[in-house]
Amino acid sequence: MNRADFIPILPLVSGPGSQPQQPGDEAWSCLPLPVEVETWRAPAFPEPGEPGAAAVLHLLHGMIDALESLASPDKAIRFPLDALDADAHRLLAQVFGEGEVSARVALDDGATVQIQEARYAGVWRVITLGAQGERIADYVEIAPAPSVVFEASARGAAHAAIPPVGEATLMNAPSLASEIAAIHARAVQTGGAGQHTINFSLLPVSPDDLAWLEGMLGEGRVGLFSTGYGKCMVMATALRHVWRVRYFDGTSKVLLDTVEITRLPEVVLAAPDDLRDSLQHLREIVQWLESH
Repeated sequence: MNRADFIPILPLVSGPGSQPQQPGDEAWSCLPLPVEVETWRAPAFPEPGEPGAAAVLHLLHGMIDALESLASPDKAIRFPLDALDADAHRLLAQVFGEGEVSARVALDDGATVQIQEARYAGVWRVITLGAQGERIADYVEIAPAPSVVFEASARGAAHAAIPPVGEATLMNAPSLASEIAAIHARAVQTGGAGQHTINFSLLPVSPDDLAWLEGMLGEGRVGLFSTGYGKCMVMATALRHVWRVRYFDGTSKVLLDTVEITRLPEVVLAAPDDLRDSLQHLREIVQWLESH
């Protein structure tokens, strides 16, 4: 399944449309859920004679060769961009454009990694900036998700401590905390294999429940944002392999609020089918450049 096929099931548990219509009920009108899905858009191809075109063409050939010989879709391949001049960087940005997913990773030394997926799913531009804003690294990575995302999220806590209830007035938070702790322990042992989702939008949880659970989960160092279906924000918690995943409508109202316990939520991963599609698009760009 490629990322375009991944559409979350959005709950409708209360309010207009959630209950059977009864005779005599007035017709309800409500804001629609987001239904637009981002699709691939052809980039504005650079002219073959433009400054920097030869260097970009060489890079694209290397990316195509890597994708064609990729033994495993989970293997990451990097292409450093340090040798490209300003013209080549400009053309590369034109060819790549901006895809569905962007991300930010905070490193232990104060550096920050800025990530933008290209129009081609699974092709990522990764830039590392030092604590003073200086550029440390700049490369393209082909992978389901950049390696630095997996590495940073894997540094989360291996033990989930359930905080005392104290004077908090809670409904279901303690039982959910026990569930999270048990599944988290298993995920730590398996390296995040599998996926377990707790859907707060379908559960009777109070604001106090959510606040108490958020205190238990803490904050991690990785944040991802996807525009593939509406808007989706994926934030690492302080617990290894535990993510907070929220979907928003066009007014930034939360439509779906979940915790996912997995290596990385599927909504931000490029699937093998996505990588195959990207390979075909890159071939088309190279063919166009070489035939003009």
